Amino acid sequence: MAGTIQRDVTAGLDIGTSGIAVAVLNRGCGPKPEPLGYGFCPSMGVEKGRVIDPEDTATAVKKAVNDARVAAGVPFSSVYVNVDGPDIVARNDSVKQAIARRQVIERHDLHKLQLHFCETILPANWSVVQLVNIKFYIDGKHVTRPQGCRGRELGLSATVLAIPSKQMDQICQCLRNVDLQVNQTAVGPLAAAQAVLSGVERQLGVICVDIGAGLTKTVFINHDMLYHLSIFPVGAGHITADLAVGLHTSLEAAEKVKMEYGLGVINGHVQVPNLSGAGYNTVPGELVHKIIRSRIEEILDFVKQFIEKLKLEASLPGGIVLTGGGARLVGLPELAQDYWMIPVRRGYNMLLGEDVSDNENAYRYTTAVGLALGGTGQRQVTCGVRRIVEGGLVGRFKSWLR
Repeated sequence: MAGTIQRDVTAGLDIGTSGIAVAVLNRGCGPKPEPLGYGFCPSMGVEKGRVIDPEDTATAVKKAVNDARVAAGVPFSSVYVNVDGPDIVARNDSVKQAIARRQVIERHDLHKLQLHFCETILPANWSVVQLVNIKFYIDGKHVTRPQGCRGRELGLSATVLAIPSKQMDQICQCLRNVDLQVNQTAVGPLAAAQAVLSGVERQLGVICVDIGAGLTKTVFINHDMLYHLSIFPVGAGHITADLAVGLHTSLEAAEKVKMEYGLGVINGHVQVPNLSGAGYNTVPGELVHKIIRSRIEEILDFVKQFIEKLKLEASLPGGIVLTGGGARLVGLPELAQDYWMIPVRRGYNMLLGEDVSDNENAYRYTTAVGLALGGTGQRQVTCGVRRIVEGGLVGRFKSWLR
């Protein structure tokens, strides 16, 4: 039995600004994957989604992975991992190649075309995180399953999501330090969307806003395809930092104030421990509210600009879904709905549902669950490949192809 579970296990690893989260799922237990266990460790060596110290980050990853292994009761040595940061770019393009006469299209032909696509479109010293919106064409006609077909010309259109190779190298070094293999890399906001959006929403058109500690990540998905993505280097952690400075208190106390009061009107005064740890500071509730709302409005304005760039000609049937630690802020969905004039709801991990009262930290694992869910059904074939100045693709990344 243990062997069966181990073969069907998938693990998602979320390297976040505030924490490292791991989710382990059993994908062989029926139509819906079963959560087996989770692991978490506060982040070290991560800044605004970027790994800046692979050794420190590896220490945190190792603890989170070990905790997840114990909780799940099964070993695993490979993960689906997110890649985040405001430097991520998305580029759309298409390529074609001739097919030899009477040749049947094989899987390696599809891999080769995707590698050629990445080499053609990717700037120097950038690495592919993920290919999405993949469509194959034979003799100009869209074909869902080209493998085994015949024709004269094989075409591909796709969107490549890429990041500077230096950042990818830092992630790779971190995972090598803890003997983890990468099944697939994925952009963080797409993984979060995988965990909180329904299939209907993805078809009708929906915007998913993931408010993390250091980043706010926004994606527009329609007809189950990525149409636009943007990452903003400000998140809920900046609200905490603003409060700590403005109230002359610790980050821990500021976080508690943020989560207790949120965007609600605060009558009277608020007491917070001073930085020395002896005694309290008494501050007007109005000041607390002003600090929180000021930073939230900055985030809301970023999303508003994102919406305006879409130039939507009709309504957005799926509305806007908020997720991430910042989405827990009291009063945020109501304020956001008034701000954007679009229906807004909080997004919950679909494997846990809305009733997470017995685990108030469930939000930490949303992206990790989305990564593992992608691993249960999605098989992208190109990730981590790198374009270098001399041309071509670095061979060591080709082992990541599935």
